[in-house]
Amino acid sequence: MRESAVSGVIEARISVERLLNVREVAELLNVSQMTIRRWTNAGMLNCYRIGKKRERRFSPRDLQTFLVGESGCAAVGSGTLGAVPIGFAGIEVPDGSHLTHLYLDVQEALGLQESFLRQGLENGETVLVVAPDDRREFLLQTLTQTGLDVVALMSQGRLHHSGGKESLGDQVAYISQVASSAKGRFRLIGDMSWAKRKKWRIEELR
Repeated sequence: MRESAVSGVIEARISVERLLNVREVAELLNVSQMTIRRWTNAGMLNCYRIGKKRERRFSPRDLQTFLVGESGCAAVGSGTLGAVPIGFAGIEVPDGSHLTHLYLDVQEALGLQESFLRQGLENGETVLVVAPDDRREFLLQTLTQTGLDVVALMSQGRLHHSGGKESLGDQVAYISQVASSAKGRFRLIGDMSWAKRKKWRIEELR
């Protein structure tokens, strides 16, 4: 006598959330894409790494947790993100701030930029300087003369510098690459006078 076997098939229903990319999350939270990358690097905002390029993807539930400050995550505007000294006049600003300096002459600009740069390095941040060659060279020499080991900082990936890329797309990609590789906070000095030398159109900068 032959027994007949009956196979039971169990259907599992899985609710799959649509994951968001960095651009979508930045627009949702009204911050820059670099800020999103910095928050994930610091462990303040959970993300998933997808594919060979390890691109960031975000769950809507994780974003909700981030916003309400549950499970130890930092809430936007809660103060948990911390005030950061900028290196000038004892001023502190919220992490992720975008500052504009209107200066009277080059010496004033370089003096403030050097203080801003030094403060970031002393804070343990990763710093990127994008400026014309002459101004960038002055900043690096000043740091060296005042006791910072610029060569060591660059070899450690703590200090990056560039004279500006030829196109807006290349520039954005470069800044994003440096920001995403930063461990902890990221500080950028952008002296936009180089953009005029590269003959960028004003429409590209808006």
